[in-house]
Amino acid sequence: MGVELFDGIGWTVISLIASPILWLAILVSVVIGIRRVRRERNLFRSKSRDQRTDIFETLLPGLLVGIVLSAISLSLQVTVSPVFIVAFTALAAVTLVIGVVRFNLPLWPLSVLALIGWFVTDERMDGIKEVDATTLLLLASLTLLAELTLVAWRGQKQLSPSLVLSKRGRFIGGLSANKLWLIPLLVIVPGSSLEEWFPRFAFPEYVPLVLFFPLGFSFLFTGKLPAELMRPLIRGRVITLLLAVLLTLGAYVTNREEWLFGLPLLLVLHIILHQRVKRLNRSETPIFLNGKRGVVILGTFPGLPASEMGLVPGEAIYKVNGDFVDSETSFYEAIQKHKPYLRLEVMNHNGDVRFAQRAFYEQDHHELGIMFVSEPGNRRTKIRTLQ
Repeated sequence: MGVELFDGIGWTVISLIASPILWLAILVSVVIGIRRVRRERNLFRSKSRDQRTDIFETLLPGLLVGIVLSAISLSLQVTVSPVFIVAFTALAAVTLVIGVVRFNLPLWPLSVLALIGWFVTDERMDGIKEVDATTLLLLASLTLLAELTLVAWRGQKQLSPSLVLSKRGRFIGGLSANKLWLIPLLVIVPGSSLEEWFPRFAFPEYVPLVLFFPLGFSFLFTGKLPAELMRPLIRGRVITLLLAVLLTLGAYVTNREEWLFGLPLLLVLHIILHQRVKRLNRSETPIFLNGKRGVVILGTFPGLPASEMGLVPGEAIYKVNGDFVDSETSFYEAIQKHKPYLRLEVMNHNGDVRFAQRAFYEQDHHELGIMFVSEPGNRRTKIRTLQ
């Protein structure tokens, strides 16, 4: 028993390290970080955080969620075939290589595999057909639970400031979430099926292997603050998860493969509910727009005066020492007029005003650590239009 346990753990570690999804996800997260830093520097002449944080965001939250879900998976004895793991890994790798974060949704490869198992009669696909409807829908439920947890927990953290153009050519600020998470999930594979692939090795009766699920979340918050839009985003994922659980229970109770058609339904519902929130966001008057509220704050840098003064994204600096300001230029002109003391009237998007003040010195000029809605620092930077 001890030797079998040791062998099982060894193959689990091998499946963890040898999976191409792990290394592809790390590579994609590096590219995400490089692109984010380059964009922020072009727009604001600085970066909001180090690009290594994107790698940590990809690996650490997903690992924690994966540990919990793996305990659920093992307790429910979720069993798949080696062919299924290879096919799912190949499909997930394609979505990673495409490089569009929002395409990394496990419902895509799961739906494709369900349709292949239902319609394709090739004997080489028999390994996919060995995974029944209950297992496929259970995997969908677990990945939807992972997405719900991560969006609620990490969806509005470490957002990146950005700029877009309105249809009238005005600069609008936004907070961008472009996150890739990697969920390692332990599933059970029969040792006999592995021996068919690797006849020179002896396997335990059941081997726990790691199946990686890349999960992407992409959203540009412009019409409302992230905290407000997260509620409908989470609500949509709760609805999709509840439907997935009902489909799983139906497949388990009836033991009929027709429940597999619920996977494309889940995918369509997920997309519709997400797009509905995007339309809600774009239908609202942008809150990151300079005007009567003053010059709008998109972000602050940790450790610099703006952060110490408690300035937060979405607020607008209305007056500087009594002078109204409505742009980054007028803001810095005003603080140069009123040295050595700085008194700001700060307005939130509801119109409530508070005061923030501190001593101001010559060397503080342009070092307050604020990212404003303004023209890009690099005027050759391409800015997309908000549709």
